Amino acid sequence: MSTLPSPLGFSVLVHSSSFKFNLAHFVTYHTFRERLHGHNYTLSLELFGPSISSDGYVIDFGDVKKVCRSVCKEINEHVIIPEKSDCLDIRPLPSKPDHIILTCEDESIFVFPKDDCYFAPIAHSTVEEISLMLYGKILEGLGAKNLVKRGIEKIKISLSEAPGQESTVEIPVEEVSKQERSGGDELGIR
Repeated sequence: MSTLPSPLGFSVLVHSSSFKFNLAHFVTYHTFRERLHGHNYTLSLELFGPSISSDGYVIDFGDVKKVCRSVCKEINEHVIIPEKSDCLDIRPLPSKPDHIILTCEDESIFVFPKDDCYFAPIAHSTVEEISLMLYGKILEGLGAKNLVKRGIEKIKISLSEAPGQESTVEIPVEEVSKQERSGGDELGIR
């Protein structure tokens, strides 16, 4: 019987037709604002480690799928509101406290029911910042300490807003776990 080769490392890639959500948004920054529009986003996740755990897994696909589906469901069919934007004034609508009014730097005004909004701890509703926000939610769902214990060193999340338009972010899990232990904001976007 031959021996198994010594691998350089392992990764698991998880994507599913259920890792999708719809968001309406517009990007705004100083002197610029897009028109309000929407995307049908799709998500995939890759986890990297030098070895497999004693149970034979890098991580159980079922655990990853459960977290990703939950995150997608939470934000699906909303208007994303970037709470950290320096170009938006976000306030309750005085005549209807269950609505918000967004006033843009260019003086455009939008009114939305609060329940239709997803208030995101980001400055811009770009696919890059949304993917970073999702990374934080997925990491929270999987547990950074659990991932470090399993030997997972890095997570890569890819988020597509349209065919051929995708953002990918990679962050070492140990770095995030250290910040989590120190009580710091693990992703720097909140």
